[in-house]
Amino acid sequence: MPNLELKVTLVDGSLNVDQSGNANQMGRGKSGIIIWKLTGNASSGTFNAMDASNPGFAWKQGTPSGVFGQPILASQGKHIELSDTNTDPNGVTSSGEWVYQLFATVGGVTYSTMATSGRVTIETITDPTIKNN
Repeated sequence: MPNLELKVTLVDGSLNVDQSGNANQMGRGKSGIIIWKLTGNASSGTFNAMDASNPGFAWKQGTPSGVFGQPILASQGKHIELSDTNTDPNGVTSSGEWVYQLFATVGGVTYSTMATSGRVTIETITDPTIKNN
């Protein structure tokens, strides 16, 4: 069961998910766990609770039934884990790309994957996605 591990740091006043090298992609016929880890300058923080007004993880659009599990906090709030079942052999019901948002508190300040600072430029703002091929 392959896992996807995504590193989350602070960049220009927002959370940044490193998706380089297609780290956000689950291949067709695969299932696994997606793990977001607070690292580097965000490692002292924790992801927000899933029932908070700004939850640690939130989908920005609907997802297909049965493909993704419920996000859970792990490692004392330093990780978020989510199951991804991309096992439809024809890629009809489980393939696609979905945008999500993360919230974490670092040093008493809440940050998200959306810009929270006027210093952010358009080049640094990305909508993190999960892509099932």
